[in-house]
Amino acid sequence: MKIVSCFSRLSEIAPLASAGADELYCAAADIPSYGHGALRGNLRSAAKAAHALNLKLSLAVNSMLLTYSKREMTDFAGRLTRAADDGADSFIVASPSVFTLLKELKNPPSVPIHLSSTQPCFNSRAARYFIRLGVSRLILPSQVSALEAGAILRECRAAGVETEIFDYRFFGCVYVNGRCNLHDPIFHTFTRGKEGAELCRCGGGAAGTLRVKAERVSPGRAAGAPALARRIYARMSCGGPPRIMNAASFHDFFSMGTGYLKYGTRRDPSEVKIGKVKELRAMLDLAEDQAKKLPPKAARAAFINRMTGWRGGGF
Repeated sequence: MKIVSCFSRLSEIAPLASAGADELYCAAADIPSYGHGALRGNLRSAAKAAHALNLKLSLAVNSMLLTYSKREMTDFAGRLTRAADDGADSFIVASPSVFTLLKELKNPPSVPIHLSSTQPCFNSRAARYFIRLGVSRLILPSQVSALEAGAILRECRAAGVETEIFDYRFFGCVYVNGRCNLHDPIFHTFTRGKEGAELCRCGGGAAGTLRVKAERVSPGRAAGAPALARRIYARMSCGGPPRIMNAASFHDFFSMGTGYLKYGTRRDPSEVKIGKVKELRAMLDLAEDQAKKLPPKAARAAFINRMTGWRGGGF
């Protein structure tokens, strides 16, 4: 399994490589992509720096909101061609319209296409559809468990298509996909909210503006009401959503042969990016070492046990 890391500054490339990244990806200001954190610098310079360290560089082209006119689509195609000429090794694509656009070009950019998790592929039939469109790598959405992904992984292996997952600890909302608009302020329906708040989290924070209180609790369950209220508060504020993925499901993906592990919070500060890649490298080294020394079931149990005590910065 190899590590794919986001970056947003040229100065991050060498440190991320030293921390253990095998590939890099970024977004560009003139290319529509999901989320925020476009590259602060020149794509050609970034690709040159990455290639000098034997790292491939992917470019996020994974916006689901492409509402271009025919003329604008032609201009968009030109930008994609220039990005490939600047050294982008692959495009991370979500909207099927991009596949159609590239297919219709007389001289399309000759770069591999990775299917973004923002175009969620939830089953093997969907995987087959996108494989026919020409994807070379399928990035699984975080909503899919290892058990559910089994048929997808088999479909990809049969077609020679690579597979990738997000690290279960470092990727934002487990419910994010291309159809979710709750994270973009332009879709908020309330008129006043905390600066930078996301609708599905309400911008609670430590001080918190959201308050939950129990009402009409049956006497037999009154003792558990405070804990329930805290869980609701955590879910509805910035405490974040419950996880489908955990150490066990990660190890299952690892054991099933998933090829790439991604960390992708582009707005993280540089030192946080580097620290997280180091943690990914330590975690993968642990999984690989135990897989060599122990039978599969014992390796899985040992990995879960070690990761359960994870507190960051080491085991």
